[in-house]
Amino acid sequence: MSEQCVFCGHKHLSSKTTRYIYQKDEQMLVVEHVPCLECTFCGEQYFDALVLEKIENDYQAITDQQRQPQRVMQVAVEDFAALSL
Repeated sequence: MSEQCVFCGHKHLSSKTTRYIYQKDEQMLVVEHVPCLECTFCGEQYFDALVLEKIENDYQAITDQQRQPQRVMQVAVEDFAALSL
């Protein structure tokens, strides 16, 4: 990948880890400490295809009950139209 953000054009991307939320239909997998490149100007994140494939495979293994997640968390869900401003 070129070291330029395709979103804003800034030329500095830094390596870091982040939280990645994989969602398929009504199910989600939250993965902590995922390696990525992040634009130091706008924050756009870029993930290697092999990293995303690993996350997808892990999601499939969990949903197929071939393995258990490390932990489970409860998530509140709101519709934006129902929020009070």
